Amino acid sequence: MVLLLEREACLQELAAAWQAAAAGAGRIALVSGEAGLGKTTLVEHFARGLPPATRVLWGASDALFTPRPLGPLHDMAAQLGGGWPDRLSADSNRTTLFGAFLAELQQRPALVVFEDVHWADEPTLDLLRYAGRRISRTQALLVLTYRDDELGPRHPLRLVLGDLVTLPAARRIPLPPLSESAVRALVGERRLDSADLYRQTGGNPFFVGEVLSSGGSGIPATVREAVLARAARLTEAGQALLAAAAVCGLRIEPALLVEVAGADAQAADECLAAGILLPQGDLLAFRHELIRQTVLASLSPQRRQTLHQSVLKALRAGPDSSVDLARLAHHAEGAGDREAVLAYAPAAARQASGANAHRAAADLYALALRYADDLPPAERAQLLGAYADECNSIDQRAEGLAARQQALTLWQALGDPLKQGECLANMAFLLNGLGRTTEAQQVCRQALELLEAHSPGRELALAYRVKSGLHMLTQDYRAAIEWGEKAIALAEPARARHLVLAARNTIGSSWAHLDFAQGCQYLEDNLAAAHEAGFYTLAAHAYANLSSVSSELYRFPQAEAYARDGLAYAAEYGLERFRLYILAWQAVTHLRLGRWREAAETAALVLQRPSVSVTSRVTALAALGCVYARQGEAEAGWAALDEALELARHTTSLHRTALVRAARAEAAWLGGDGERAREEANAVFEAAVTKQHAWFAGELAYWRWRAGADGERYGWLAAPYALQVAGDWRAAAEAWERLGCAYERARALAEGGAAAQVTALEIFERLGARPAADTLRAALKAAGAARLPRQPRASTRENPFGLTHRQLDILALLMAGLTNVEIAKRLQISPKTADHHVSAILERLSVHSREAAAELARRHPHFGGQV
Repeated sequence: MVLLLEREACLQELAAAWQAAAAGAGRIALVSGEAGLGKTTLVEHFARGLPPATRVLWGASDALFTPRPLGPLHDMAAQLGGGWPDRLSADSNRTTLFGAFLAELQQRPALVVFEDVHWADEPTLDLLRYAGRRISRTQALLVLTYRDDELGPRHPLRLVLGDLVTLPAARRIPLPPLSESAVRALVGERRLDSADLYRQTGGNPFFVGEVLSSGGSGIPATVREAVLARAARLTEAGQALLAAAAVCGLRIEPALLVEVAGADAQAADECLAAGILLPQGDLLAFRHELIRQTVLASLSPQRRQTLHQSVLKALRAGPDSSVDLARLAHHAEGAGDREAVLAYAPAAARQASGANAHRAAADLYALALRYADDLPPAERAQLLGAYADECNSIDQRAEGLAARQQALTLWQALGDPLKQGECLANMAFLLNGLGRTTEAQQVCRQALELLEAHSPGRELALAYRVKSGLHMLTQDYRAAIEWGEKAIALAEPARARHLVLAARNTIGSSWAHLDFAQGCQYLEDNLAAAHEAGFYTLAAHAYANLSSVSSELYRFPQAEAYARDGLAYAAEYGLERFRLYILAWQAVTHLRLGRWREAAETAALVLQRPSVSVTSRVTALAALGCVYARQGEAEAGWAALDEALELARHTTSLHRTALVRAARAEAAWLGGDGERAREEANAVFEAAVTKQHAWFAGELAYWRWRAGADGERYGWLAAPYALQVAGDWRAAAEAWERLGCAYERARALAEGGAAAQVTALEIFERLGARPAADTLRAALKAAGAARLPRQPRASTRENPFGLTHRQLDILALLMAGLTNVEIAKRLQISPKTADHHVSAILERLSVHSREAAAELARRHPHFGGQV
């Protein structure tokens, strides 16, 4: 009863979503709030109100050191029946598994609850992405509960929520704390100061309920005292069982609990009667995770370790000891059992990697390495290499590089030249991903010198493949093809199929720059071959190359199609590195096509990951900085572009340097600094000309020309830029229009006659291109033009993002996490007015969600942020 006070609106939201789902238009309900607000109780109450025959599927993620892959789906397997337990234990292909789950949701109306997804493993998050994108074609209400106060900047759930909240089928249901009047009603006739209770608990229903359940003899300073006061009423056997349950986990098998605690069923009944444990199907569960955490924290380190040892022993003797390796590794660490950690953590890591749970695999390898100091050097080096591979997959290349460096030292001490060369080649690959191209080239040369002195094999094939990739990234495409073919010639006899496919990815990407259609077909064929062979990382890499090359060469229909398919593929197989890389180039595509809202929002998705690779971060920063510059947010634009330049200074790749310098030249020009615009363009213009990159050289030539330099007449420059430099604004505008580049078309039209300039002004105003619009409007007025498009109020345009003063106040409250109702109360306006203001802010900031708006605002200097 406590937790259901003031929850009528939330229940109405769930009821409306259920009605739509039952009618064939599936819905997602995102139930969020801090620990203790009653998310589970709310959903349980709603589920009890559904018709008795309603299908309800319920699964939860556990707070293990490393969650088991697809844990909630395992919980649902028994409820689903029909061979689902066998299907999961058989390690089915993930695509088949996800498709089968979706088919279950399409059969009849169902309430499907994924509880505590802030603890979800990567495969579960991928399942939620997969089902979420298709939920509208089912009869299911998919309910996700999570603690929004535990989602830090690097939390993987943030990215999933960023995808889901934009879906029409999604409904956000944030749970607020109880009001002071609600706390007063709960206190009732008790001799407690309700105002003091409200202040101490902040209206958290769990805290309030626990204090009241403790008997009300004084107000505990923390919920810990309330929980332990209730536990203290148990018998000694009950307390022993509760301690064992806290170590076992949030959900516990009764037989395991009895064995570990050495207690009988009566002790379990006592904990159930006290309301600390609850029955949940065939399992027992804590009423709330906070209770478990409080009990766990109250145990001495020695007792926790002893209980972990008992749990580990019991699990090892059980029938599932070879299946739930992650759970065994969790308890092995808690037990301080080095041998058990080294037995289970690497095996669990390999199992997780095979299930495409690469983040979990990296964590498990890291766990093993903490206990691996005394391993034989070769074994430790192999563990370090496996950990580095997983770090590379999840875009934590700095950590991967550090692991490879440690492994190299071990291989050097062992005097193994082949392993040293292999390690150096992998280091070069990681260095390049970190934007350290010069170092990568040096390390690759060391690998080649070492390996070419020995019989050729797969290690040398790897080094040749890395050498090929370095040539491709410095626009030496024919050399890249030559080295790639050398890699294949060695890899095929060595039966190193993955190296053959990796080299072909590089060859195809290089050919795409020389012959776009041929290169794309080559890459598509290789993508299919990699997928068929089960090399999902290489297939995702092919998608990343296809989407980025297409965007780079202004082939936007292809870029959008490859990005769409590639993002879905990378998400499905848990390959975060490629997902972020594709997103970064997708932001560039959005920028070029005049979709600045999408560009800013997509770039923010990349930049909110502090560990994202330099290659992806530079691309996203260049896109975001250019959006800011075009919108007149000069300070924010330069902050982004300065960081991008600093990150790109160690690379010679035009993919980074030309992209950043062109954006900086544009920002300088829009700021009225022609000399700086020319300097920025000159910085890499000769390099772009030397490589004959038509689009990079064309854009840089355009900015040089705008800044007063003579127009270049290279016949190979990209046509739209060449036409503008040659003074043919009309043909240039038509070329830009065919490409779908509205802003670039308007720039060309602005060089024409009065009618063309008015059209350009209309485009600039529609896009929100403030500096370009101001300059052109002034020129038209000076020429005596009349009936110009209306411009925004001056007071609004002086504010960050072009917001009104009231909207700035509301944006600050959004950053503080307030709901629309809370904003209305704070500013003494109606909730409907607050809704309108928030919608206008999202529109103006070119984002789709409150979270994205807050993220952009935090990065703006006006709010004290830094990009």
